[in-house]
Amino acid sequence: MFELCASILAANFACLKREVRAAESAGGDVSYIDIMDGHFVSAISFGTGIVRTMGRLTQKPLDVHLMVENPLPFIPELAEEKVERVSVHYEIPGGPEKALRAIREAGMQAGLVLDPETPNGAAKPYLHGLDRILLMTVCPGRGGQTYLEGSNQKIAGLRSLLDRVGSRAVIQIDGGVTPQNLPEAYAAGARSVVAGSAVFGGTVQSGVAYLRRSCAF
Repeated sequence: MFELCASILAANFACLKREVRAAESAGGDVSYIDIMDGHFVSAISFGTGIVRTMGRLTQKPLDVHLMVENPLPFIPELAEEKVERVSVHYEIPGGPEKALRAIREAGMQAGLVLDPETPNGAAKPYLHGLDRILLMTVCPGRGGQTYLEGSNQKIAGLRSLLDRVGSRAVIQIDGGVTPQNLPEAYAAGARSVVAGSAVFGGTVQSGVAYLRRSCAF
């Protein structure tokens, strides 16, 4: 199993429809949306309005990454907009348990995000209720960063943990993914890959094709 999630944070919003459709036709599997509140991370990106827009532009699944201090108010509207997946951070104030429960109760797939400095073991109490674990391979909050050293070891360690406890959660990675580092990340256990600049930084069709060819997926 391998899926490529095209992060619209790096898309050209002057021609968003064209960019999204190009990523789809080239082989992108999922449209990925970062919502940032300017508090949990310093940047502000999108609100739920972009989710409504994306629902009109694509038939691909919508995967929303909530980089916000309080995810709970967002969840009902995301469910109403037919979002399939929502991920929240382990590091949010008060912990992620209420938000993860609300996501599942709303009928969406639940993901838990771990920042680079957060150990894999932090996810243990939540593993059997998760559809995916998103490992940040850059510091969250802005695009265009370089893939962090040690990320592949963390992916491999999480893969080992999931196998030991019998969890079927998919390992997703986000940040700095390129055709050069993707093969090792995949070998370590990543099966859902978020890419922004590598998809939208040039010709979209060639960006997607290059990522897929890098491991002959």
